[in-house]
Amino acid sequence: MAISMSKRNLVILGVAAATVLGACDDALVQPEVGEVTQRSTQTNGLLLNGMLLNGLLLNGLLLNGPDAPTDYIVLTEFAGKLKLVTESWLVGSEWRAKTDAGDTWSGTELDKAHLVFEVRENGVVSERRVKIRGVRQPAPGSDVWSYDLDIKLGGAWQPLCLDNVGDPTDAILLANAWEPSGERLASTPASVMTFACRGAALAKCVEFGYRPWASVGGVSLSDAHQACTRMLRADYCGDGVAHTTNGTPVHVLDQLGIQNVDPNSQYVVEAEWGPNGAVCLNAANRRHSELTFDCTLPSCGPSFASGGLIQSGKVVPGP
Repeated sequence: MAISMSKRNLVILGVAAATVLGACDDALVQPEVGEVTQRSTQTNGLLLNGMLLNGLLLNGLLLNGPDAPTDYIVLTEFAGKLKLVTESWLVGSEWRAKTDAGDTWSGTELDKAHLVFEVRENGVVSERRVKIRGVRQPAPGSDVWSYDLDIKLGGAWQPLCLDNVGDPTDAILLANAWEPSGERLASTPASVMTFACRGAALAKCVEFGYRPWASVGGVSLSDAHQACTRMLRADYCGDGVAHTTNGTPVHVLDQLGIQNVDPNSQYVVEAEWGPNGAVCLNAANRRHSELTFDCTLPSCGPSFASGGLIQSGKVVPGP
């Protein structure tokens, strides 16, 4: 779900995926049933992939933020502590908001805030209500925050995000918006943000260390994050079509030292990835050889010689 603050202090949203009752597979550490927990960044190179770009329960619209010409989702009210929010923005993934009283809220001060959305779908206007049940920071000083969100459906409050086994999970807020095909929109207002459900690709790639607002050695991680979303879903052609199944182990490597070689895993190089999909592919090493794809890609040579930002490897069972 992507949102942007307009000059009239309204927010226009787009949904990055259709209504989904479960996000994709968890990271390596599974939460207890019914418990929302923080996932630590994994830096050993061996991760679990997934198929979904995003997974959230709001409505069935496929909207594209400011580009949606007729149907829309508009945030008409953002209230808490008897005050209205007139402006909001992100610092890292921390949501900050200014109220009509001139106060600025951030971090856990946004806990228990309520959001009211006006939804127009096929000419029919309805209302959706979302509340923030909790705000979490995984470690002091971290710029990754997560938000436990509920949506009111049929008179009852339900989690906005669910993990792959149907348990509640948080959302990480990301600047920008994504098409359902996985394409990151090239031009959006500065205040656009997306609710990225943890366990699906947009949020997973943040937790793998590819924080799109950050940089390493002066290199922005924005394109590395986008490349990671293609890699996790085995979206070889960059057209939004996944060529894997949830939970398949994949070895991940980059040149920035975020994901490193796992000395305890054997793997063969599958592909290298850029923001628009694979830049090279060793077809014999695909995660699932029976899943076909429609584009032509060159074979990979020496590591990162093809200009990819991230390398994926098919894990080979040990002796």
